Amino acid sequence: MENAIRQNLVSRRYVKNRVMMALSFLAAILGIFFLSVILVTLLYRGVTALSLDVFTMSIPAQGSRGGLINAIYGTVLVTGLAIVIAAPIGILAATYLVEYANGTKLAEAAKFINDILLSAPSIIVGVFVYGAVVVPMHGNSAIAGILALALIALPVVNRTTQDMLLLVPNALREATAALGAPRWKSMMMVIYRSAWTGILTGILLAIARISGETAPLLFTAGYSKFMNAGLTGPIATLPVAINTLAADAGEDLKQLAWAGALIITVAILALNILARILSGRRHQ
Repeated sequence: MENAIRQNLVSRRYVKNRVMMALSFLAAILGIFFLSVILVTLLYRGVTALSLDVFTMSIPAQGSRGGLINAIYGTVLVTGLAIVIAAPIGILAATYLVEYANGTKLAEAAKFINDILLSAPSIIVGVFVYGAVVVPMHGNSAIAGILALALIALPVVNRTTQDMLLLVPNALREATAALGAPRWKSMMMVIYRSAWTGILTGILLAIARISGETAPLLFTAGYSKFMNAGLTGPIATLPVAINTLAADAGEDLKQLAWAGALIITVAILALNILARILSGRRHQ
């Protein structure tokens, strides 16, 4: 009797396991299928829309020749300066939370707030920067877009740096302290050197995270069809340009939107691959 109950239980678990495995496999196949359809469509439409004009001319009016060079420039400028602001602040804040204030109430509160910012919708950041920067400046500007993207990238860099510093063995800290090295020299010469690959990976992931953002830039950086090298006026970026051009009635502008989508997808894919390579080197 007891053996029969046990066999029945094992049989039911086996059936449940097979059913869940089948459902998981089906879900994976469906996900891969739809992702493949999206990527194939993007490649087909994007490659056919690419031309030399895309990389040499600014966004045109409907019916005119043009490209996306001003949007590409705007994306590189806004994203690059946002990372220049977010990376040092994120790394230094993570260093303080892990190395100097770890276990304190302040550190726990800061980590909790950072995790909230990490999962907050980007449009909330856009609305905040709109009220804090755009309204006082009486217009959209590249500065506002940079600040919005920096606020989005900051928690990513901070969290990744925290995780990497926590992985550094305490034996290294104790060894440098035993040799009489100052704390700052221990951080610069030993701790950061041990964690730099993971920190760099986090920075690359932050770049990939913010380079495709549209919602916060709609509120902050705005949109322009002209090349704007300054920081105080509206500036075109690829995500906003794609959103604007795709909604236009002109087929030529829709083609530019496909070209922009391909460019930004390839750029983000390259950043993610580079981050994976660096992450893999760290674990070797």
